[in-house]
Amino acid sequence: MTETIFDVGDVAVTAGVEAPPEAPETEAVRKPDSVPQFSFYGQNKREYLFLTDEQQHEWMSEPAMDAFVKTLAALKLTVDDVAVLNLAKLKEPPLIDHLTSVFKPKVVVNLGTSLAWPEQGGVKVFHTSTFDAMLADAEKKRVFWTTIKMLLI
Repeated sequence: MTETIFDVGDVAVTAGVEAPPEAPETEAVRKPDSVPQFSFYGQNKREYLFLTDEQQHEWMSEPAMDAFVKTLAALKLTVDDVAVLNLAKLKEPPLIDHLTSVFKPKVVVNLGTSLAWPEQGGVKVFHTSTFDAMLADAEKKRVFWTTIKMLLI
């Protein structure tokens, strides 16, 4: 019989038998306990997830958001087709499993964030610069446009 007497952090002490310690989990393999709610921009109708890391803006700066919306329009998409999630506004870094559960992305576009999203389960991942950086550098903008056309069309 193993009855939990008390719980200390992540290790439960049981009567009669001590639970073996578990190996530390990395971000990519941690199992979600409960999936959190995420506040994001768009409706995610086509399951294209754009990740930002904007400390000073809700999603992106105004010029960056304008360029983003124009880029979507050029691809014959709207903000309803995508989800924009600002990682800087989250209390803690999200688990990939949580993001996958909520957004079910076909494509993840990592706009200058440090989140390492593995290419697995058929999800295409594109790591690129922020829209602000692209607005300041024509070569970054060209590389982005060339790649995003192939991913989202």
